[in-house]
Amino acid sequence: MKKTWTSLFALVVIAALVASTGCARRDETSGTSTDSTLSLGDFPETTSPNPDSLLALEPDPTPAPAPAPAPSRPRTSPPRTSPSPTPRPAPTPAGTTVDAGTTLRITFPNEVSTDDMVAGDTFTATLAEDVVVDGKVVFPAGSTVNGHLVEAVRPGKSSGRGRMVLGYDSIVAHGKTYAIDTVGAPIEGKSGTAGDAAKVVGGAAAGAILGKVIGGSGSDAAKGAAAGAAAGTAASLLTRGPDPEVKAGQTLSVSLDRSVTVRI
Repeated sequence: MKKTWTSLFALVVIAALVASTGCARRDETSGTSTDSTLSLGDFPETTSPNPDSLLALEPDPTPAPAPAPAPSRPRTSPPRTSPSPTPRPAPTPAGTTVDAGTTLRITFPNEVSTDDMVAGDTFTATLAEDVVVDGKVVFPAGSTVNGHLVEAVRPGKSSGRGRMVLGYDSIVAHGKTYAIDTVGAPIEGKSGTAGDAAKVVGGAAAGAILGKVIGGSGSDAAKGAAAGAAAGTAASLLTRGPDPEVKAGQTLSVSLDRSVTVRI
């Protein structure tokens, strides 16, 4: 019996403790709610959250467009310098052609002879007449002609003729020099045979006359003629024949060996 009362007392104590603990929890809950109500009521109207601001704070579901890529700058290569064009030379006039075989009339102001000139010596002459092609004067009269002796052979003392060949090198006309490279015909000296015969005959006649004067007889005259002839022959062997020459003021005709183009 005593144990039963002890058990009941323990149960009562435990119930009281449980009841007191529940009341305390209720008091705390009610205080908390009151305080929260009061705290909410204490906020001023101006501090209440604005719906628009709340919307503004919300993240925009639409993603922002990606920034446009910066336009790429085209690569600029250094300017190419084109080479300056080479100036073309001014066109040269076609000119007028003097055909090969054209005759030139050339006058010599000074004598040209093998007597005092040798191969290689030069001379100067002039054109005696205009050289005309298609009605145009290409080489006027008076133009200078330059030349030289190609060959110069004097006559022998005993026999033979002298020989001279003239070469014509250029013509100066319109302030320009044109090469013609032409060789003239050979010029030969006169034969010395007639002169030699005259010397022999003359010597014989002189010897005959001298024999007659000295001796008077025919035999003496014959001896004198023979002696005179021998003297004349010796004289002819010691003298030369005439040298070939072109006299001062003489004009010769020469044909061009090749064509010449003249630009006026």
